[in-house]
Amino acid sequence: MNYERLTINELTERAEQLEDAGELDDALDFWRAAIQRESDPVVLCQFGSLARRLKKWSEAESALMRAMNVAPELPYPCTLLGTLYFDQDMLEEAREYFQKSVTIEKSAPTLTQLGVVQLELDLTEDARASLQEAIKIDPNYEEAYYNLGSTYREDQPSKAVELFEKAAELDPEYALAQRELGWALSRREEKDAEAEYHIRRAVELNDEDAWAHIYLGNILWQRGDLSSAEQSFKNAVEVWPDIAVPYWCLALFHEHQGRKEEAERLYQQGLDLDPYDPQSNKLFGMHLKEIGEPAKARTYLERAQTLDPEDQSISEALDKLN
Repeated sequence: MNYERLTINELTERAEQLEDAGELDDALDFWRAAIQRESDPVVLCQFGSLARRLKKWSEAESALMRAMNVAPELPYPCTLLGTLYFDQDMLEEAREYFQKSVTIEKSAPTLTQLGVVQLELDLTEDARASLQEAIKIDPNYEEAYYNLGSTYREDQPSKAVELFEKAAELDPEYALAQRELGWALSRREEKDAEAEYHIRRAVELNDEDAWAHIYLGNILWQRGDLSSAEQSFKNAVEVWPDIAVPYWCLALFHEHQGRKEEAERLYQQGLDLDPYDPQSNKLFGMHLKEIGEPAKARTYLERAQTLDPEDQSISEALDKLN
């Protein structure tokens, strides 16, 4: 393609058309030709945003840095850089650029992104402050309520329920809010039916969410509907065949039903997928201890302890092997 024959406007129009048509690699070529022509911050951000989606990390970073330097008064390049780094699990860098963005201009979406990163970094109080500020700016921003609810999930479940309810009320098709609302309600015995309703709604909205299937499996298991519970755990495995979590969930279910051989096979499958998953190692180690294989159990429990030294249940299990 001879891009030199096209004006900047023609390049960007064609890039947008291709992007809308889903021809992303071709669109990126047109955006690339445009940013080679001139350093327009908007065009640089459009290129950087698409390059990020295509996981062309270094090109995206370079373009967004150029945009930030050309127009330091704009928050958007910083926001995109924060998202770029978050996608790569570069959490400190993500926090830095989201913070730069909200210093230039505060918005509910960017404050929410900042709060999510802070929560990932275990900066819970900072995360709550960012998310509460997002809600003040936009009281109808459901993602801020959902993520704020996540900060209270463990220590204040009633507050988490209120926030998840608000998120689901603002957007009844918000699958994550439905899922977490259901799981938080499941911790209250009198809310069992309501909990199941919300988790089933989450599955209906996104049947590719293995956690929703796992949550449903646990609720049905607690109720004693073992056949349906097993199917839910199997659904989770089908959705996430390459992730260890659903394997050890189904294995634990089988173990409690006395189906030791099936449990061992599933534990091993999970470990084959991810030998460094602490929960897989812990549960398999405890399973081996229970079936009378202490030496083998120690190997997995010690690995689990190395991977998750704060889990006291692992230390307790190891002490019982002595």
